[in-house]
Amino acid sequence: MYRILPLADDFAEVCDECGFHGALVDMGGAAALLGTLGDRWASVFSHSEELVRARPAPDTWCPVEYAQHTTFAIGAIEWAAGQFVAGRSPDWSQEPQDLAGQFEHNNHDCDRFNLALTLDALKSAARSLASFAANLTPQAQDRRADYGDGLIINTAAVVRHALHDAEHHLLDIRRGIARLQLPSD
Repeated sequence: MYRILPLADDFAEVCDECGFHGALVDMGGAAALLGTLGDRWASVFSHSEELVRARPAPDTWCPVEYAQHTTFAIGAIEWAAGQFVAGRSPDWSQEPQDLAGQFEHNNHDCDRFNLALTLDALKSAARSLASFAANLTPQAQDRRADYGDGLIINTAAVVRHALHDAEHHLLDIRRGIARLQLPSD
């Protein structure tokens, strides 16, 4: 779905499906986009509760499940970026257990989450990562480590990955809502 391209002094995540191109987003831009991420997600949550809790297909998450996953992912990625800045590769078995959001791929229940609390948690996680990103020095942005499975990237690429993940899932949600709103024959 996406690939990481090594550049002269950076790494660019490129997604053919959603059009994300990490080389076009500097850290200031990433911080700004992360800081306003909650507003873009709020537009999805402004739909009827029925749509926000509906799965467009049996194997596709409903918007509130995507939001829970994204909230968790942003927090986990911020933790990993902090590991990079500290000069360590993240040991994913040691990620904090108190991260907001639910990351349970096999537990499908769109009714179990409070919509307002879910959106608030996503906004908070995005603002936290935006602040982290805005305060990264150029040296910290370039700190390299193994993100997992031998993928050596820098801190900037880790932060941009969180942005891509969140924006890509927002696109997934919009597509799903559009499918649900199509007239049935």
